[in-house]
Amino acid sequence: MRAAPPKYAHSQVELKLSCNDLPDLDYLSKSDPQIILLIKDIRTQKWKSTNQQTEVVMNNLNPKFVISFILDYLFEELQQLRFICVDVDKPNNSDWQDQEFIGQFDCDLGSLVGCQGGKMKGKLYDPKHQGKDRGFIVISTEEVSKSKRNARLKFQANNIFSKSGLFKTKPEVFLIVSRANEDNTFSPVYKSIGISSASPMWDAFTIKEATLCNGDLDRPLQLQVRQEKKNGSYLILGQCTVTLNEILKGKRLYALRLPPGTNGKVGKDTNITVIHASTEEPPTFLDYIAGGTEINLVAAIDFTGSNGDPRTPKSLHYINGRRENDYQRAIRSVGKILEGYDYDRMFPVYGFGAKFNGVLSHTYPLNNNFSNPEVEGVDGIMAAYSQAIHSVELYGPTYFSPIINQTAERIKEEVAVGNDNVYYILLVITDGVITDMDSTIRSIVSASVLPLSIVIVGVGNADFTNMNILDADDRPLVQKSDYQTRRTEIVMDRDIVQFVAMRDFQTETAQYQLPKAVLEEIPDQFMSYMMKHNLQPRDPIRRRTIELEVDVRFVGSPDEPPPAYTS
Repeated sequence: MRAAPPKYAHSQVELKLSCNDLPDLDYLSKSDPQIILLIKDIRTQKWKSTNQQTEVVMNNLNPKFVISFILDYLFEELQQLRFICVDVDKPNNSDWQDQEFIGQFDCDLGSLVGCQGGKMKGKLYDPKHQGKDRGFIVISTEEVSKSKRNARLKFQANNIFSKSGLFKTKPEVFLIVSRANEDNTFSPVYKSIGISSASPMWDAFTIKEATLCNGDLDRPLQLQVRQEKKNGSYLILGQCTVTLNEILKGKRLYALRLPPGTNGKVGKDTNITVIHASTEEPPTFLDYIAGGTEINLVAAIDFTGSNGDPRTPKSLHYINGRRENDYQRAIRSVGKILEGYDYDRMFPVYGFGAKFNGVLSHTYPLNNNFSNPEVEGVDGIMAAYSQAIHSVELYGPTYFSPIINQTAERIKEEVAVGNDNVYYILLVITDGVITDMDSTIRSIVSASVLPLSIVIVGVGNADFTNMNILDADDRPLVQKSDYQTRRTEIVMDRDIVQFVAMRDFQTETAQYQLPKAVLEEIPDQFMSYMMKHNLQPRDPIRRRTIELEVDVRFVGSPDEPPPAYTS
């Protein structure tokens, strides 16, 4: 008989990070540090990305990072971690290896969890220059609370005494919220935007209770008001210590004081006021699925000439019957997951960048039916793709905006008739350098208010720099202003794009991680849309029980070997 899975050896831990005494690698300013987390695969013993990284702290050699790392802690595994510290000189490039390397620190998660006091200070080192001082990383470890509640908070400071610069311009004032650690230090968990005012009222913000106080309503929180300079230094204008419990029970006014030993002064009535405070248990992604929200997949496939002649083995579209090409792999691995959330399993599938029946198109239905471009299931997409390969004339250029705009119009029509229980995923599989970048950015910014996520899978070895810009994980996309057309600058409403390069998933082990890399941002993007539009999940649908029904998605899949049995 199989043993029951362990209940107490598995949990999540949060790692809060800061650095001390980093080297200054920039000439005209200080370094702009960022931490990236790698983990060693226990099967391959190779380091792999976790897609967890902190924000970039500008001009600071002693940064305290707001973004933390959340990891699954497994007692029975040796979980080896590598913390990479870089100086970000290319903010539009998401590949940390293209940034200036500062240093790294290796340890295992068990050592962090078992560290006395929950805090470890490690010396960063450069393997190529081990004699050079690279500063230190400080890692605070704490088990994550199971609380799902969010706190909604809004603050205003009053009578702030700030210092103006040489030109007497009003300085920007920021609010930093930090939580207490076990050693009575504080780690930041939230930073506001800057406001130029003696009585700044910052926007309301929502933060997970687990992040704010780890479920402990009486845990000390520090509210700090400060003025920041471009060189990375800052001036504390006042701070106070509160608890979430105090705030929720109605205490609204807190006097601000300077930290002990700080030179300066605080105004007579300088304080911070709680404008709003509440907590709520947010719905989950699965609550929406249980309520019948449908996830619709739209597929778009690149048929531009840069893919190469499909009749030759060097072509990215070459089909030989023995091994799927990268386009087929992307369609099957992603589609297999998504079709389970679409009750009718009917998907529109388009080709772009080629001549279809002699006419160049960037939104051509691969089933040749403009009034109904849908095919059934992943197998239908694969069949339509294979058939198109034999009839299409590869051409160009690589335009993304037409298919994004067409999909957006389809969604707008559904929303207009009151269908708010639907969400779309546009899967774009491409090999090339995008040639309508400005138009695509405008299309994405415009579509970011819709129930839509855009997943871009890059095949081949092209330069995907622009794809990483569209991904917008570090910097939101902005539609530039245009004086002639009187178009104003617009920042994207939310992040809706995820980019993954197939060349990072070519090994036998890594290829199974492809769907996770492609789809892991979808639930957060989905939830951000629902929360922004205050759309609540519907009551769970009572579904009929299906017995002994074959799921066609897994027909032909090899069975797993039976579990070992001992008497």
